[in-house]
Amino acid sequence: MWETRALELNNQELWNWHQACQFVDYACAHNFNTVVIGQTDLLGKLVTPAGYTPAQYNDRISVHQRCCCVYLNRLAQYCKARGLRFYLQAKELGFPADLLLHQPQLFDGHGGLRFDVDFWSQYLADKLALVCQQIPAIDGLLLAISNTDSLVPIATPDWKKNVAQQKKSASSALYRCCFNAAAQVMARHHKHLVLRLFPASIDGVEPVLEAITGLPADVAVSIKLTPERFWPEFPNNPALLAITDREVWAEVDAAGEEVCWGNLPFIRVDEIQGRLLWCRASNPAIKGVLCKASWEGIDNHCVIGTLSEFNLFSCAKFLDPQAPSENIAQLLKRWLLECWQWPADEQQLLVLMGLFEQAHQVIYSAIYARHHVFHRHSLLPESYGQVVWSLYGQLNRNHWLPGSADDIVFASQDAVGASRKLSLIAAEKDLAWQGAENAQRQALEFAKHAGFPPALAQRWQTEWQGLFLYCRAFIHAQKAFFTLHYAREVENNWSLREVCQANIQALYGTAHEMEDFCGKWSDIPPAIHVMFDAGRARALAGSLSKELAKLSG
Repeated sequence: MWETRALELNNQELWNWHQACQFVDYACAHNFNTVVIGQTDLLGKLVTPAGYTPAQYNDRISVHQRCCCVYLNRLAQYCKARGLRFYLQAKELGFPADLLLHQPQLFDGHGGLRFDVDFWSQYLADKLALVCQQIPAIDGLLLAISNTDSLVPIATPDWKKNVAQQKKSASSALYRCCFNAAAQVMARHHKHLVLRLFPASIDGVEPVLEAITGLPADVAVSIKLTPERFWPEFPNNPALLAITDREVWAEVDAAGEEVCWGNLPFIRVDEIQGRLLWCRASNPAIKGVLCKASWEGIDNHCVIGTLSEFNLFSCAKFLDPQAPSENIAQLLKRWLLECWQWPADEQQLLVLMGLFEQAHQVIYSAIYARHHVFHRHSLLPESYGQVVWSLYGQLNRNHWLPGSADDIVFASQDAVGASRKLSLIAAEKDLAWQGAENAQRQALEFAKHAGFPPALAQRWQTEWQGLFLYCRAFIHAQKAFFTLHYAREVENNWSLREVCQANIQALYGTAHEMEDFCGKWSDIPPAIHVMFDAGRARALAGSLSKELAKLSG
């Protein structure tokens, strides 16, 4: 039995009382027992410990922070009245300018900053103590100590193969001090602490795991289902097996940060079920699951109410000990009836599952390249360098599966092999093009005769009408990039440059289509406007053009 079944909302929607209450009611209706509310710099929005900055007498800041605390305490009470536990979720440490200016000893004298572990541990402890005092109704806190968005590196990412053990040990000591400080404060206030395994890179995983060892047994750990992000086709996260002496929560990104955020239909119920079964079979310490219904990078958006909500709905059923055992078709039928009031017949269910499978395949084939992350967050990159950084740097698949990046590495000493790799990438994109065009046409045709209720008909139209355009933008971007990259690394000739130029021009064309699309469908959700940002497509096309000009000159 899953002891913790948590549902998380982590964007600006949490500050809208009506929407927050609807979210809590959704958690109740689907038998979750915990609600998590979070943001990147949440603690900074709530409290300012005295003595660290001159801001304690700033009435504007103190009033706003107090209002936020009162609001969250009321939301916690709303949860408790419905039998739900209530947790906050935050990333630390942040380094606000007013704090740094008030603490000159934190500068290293060379224009940089040093990580004074005693100072930052105490600062964190004071913030947590204030949060517990100001929002007494909370049950606990999910906390990530990460340098991803920070100025001072706790653990410096190193994309090279060999990282000195001394460096890892030093990082582990810094994490341990911060974790101990947080654990002591939370215990003193009788609140539950859950530490998120959230390092900046693969190099930070081991130091964080080492730092957790020795903490009180009641401190739990939250770990993502796949390494770093919830990527399709990636292995289960081995870190989930590393913790056996305390409660572990597995994080499920039901919002789809890396697969279109629910703006396009990406159903992955089989995958989620398989990963959850692996968790239960592999480590008895995994007693909780945290389902994320939103992504903090996008406001005014939640997966609830989209076609991809089926992933969240199914996950809730997998976690619910009282739910009957049902196959995918039965779950789909139940979801359509409960959430959309549409009683689909058996033939319609078969068509729906076929369309969802097609969408899954073509979206994945379009936005990923040979199972590699072309760019994070389901968005087009904005430059040639950003693609290189993603594919061969931070998101390099070799970090998690050594040797797996060979199929996108073009070596001049193996021109034949490199040419074959480029051809396979191009073939993958061609199939994605055909599949996306066919899937969109079939889905829109099916809707004409399906008898959808109005709400489902509108949502269906909203998600399927942009699928082909979205996929084409990624297809042209990847064809242009990989052809250009091959020309730089292996062979620079006229025909390759022409192929690259043609795809760059097509990418410019998709930018115009994105503008037309958003103008024509002005009532589509804001998150789709973000995904169809013509500026990103133009920026990438412009960057690729500049790189191509260097080869042509």
